[in-house]
Amino acid sequence: MSTSITGPVSPGDSPLGERHASLAEHDAFVEAVTAECRIPGSQQALRRALGKPVNDVPARTHAVLLRGGVLPDTARGEARRAHYAVAALIANRPRAALLDAPWPGPPTDPDGREETSSALQPAAGTFHPSGTSLGESLAKAAILRSPDLVARDAPGEATKVTGLEARIHLMSRQDTDGLHRMLPGVLRLVDSAGTVPVDYACLLKDLLAWRWRRDSVATRWLTDYYRTINRERAAAKARNQPSRQSGPARPS
Repeated sequence: MSTSITGPVSPGDSPLGERHASLAEHDAFVEAVTAECRIPGSQQALRRALGKPVNDVPARTHAVLLRGGVLPDTARGEARRAHYAVAALIANRPRAALLDAPWPGPPTDPDGREETSSALQPAAGTFHPSGTSLGESLAKAAILRSPDLVARDAPGEATKVTGLEARIHLMSRQDTDGLHRMLPGVLRLVDSAGTVPVDYACLLKDLLAWRWRRDSVATRWLTDYYRTINRERAAAKARNQPSRQSGPARPS
């Protein structure tokens, strides 16, 4: 059974609207990192920062982020760590995880996906103007990994199969160090599910806020996760309902 995913629905948001100004600097950083990932050797150098504190990354990683001004001059301390972490997560994504198109649902031919130089570049309209949280991306990955998650009325049993619900619960309780340790594994699960867009600019914004507003960010992730599951379950139920006849046929 194939599973299709509806577009994002959020009060006050349009999937085709312009991005909010609060994400402009983060979008620029993601775009600059994506450009670096197209340079031979740079993507590998950025991957070397995966899950590491800034002071533990190799010189090559610093060079990629600093020589061309990719890292903002204002990024210091925890902010610098967040930027390095997001750059490494972007570089660690397989190019087959296409982000240059709006969310299409599961691929019809997973083994036939082609690599593209723009694989890491999201298109306009892929994400909410105010940012698409990691919670929504995890929900879409969970649906791809277990289509029964939206086919059944009781989601609990199917969710246990994917483990993504447990991951987002665990992430919501982490301090900054714990969250940084968990993110590479969580993003690998998202990648393994198929074509799931990840809004790295929004993730960067959330990482920057985690130390001071963890509960607020975690609540938004959980809310987006469950609302996405429920929205897709309702859409699947509507698709599977038999069409209603307008009324009994009149005798000829």
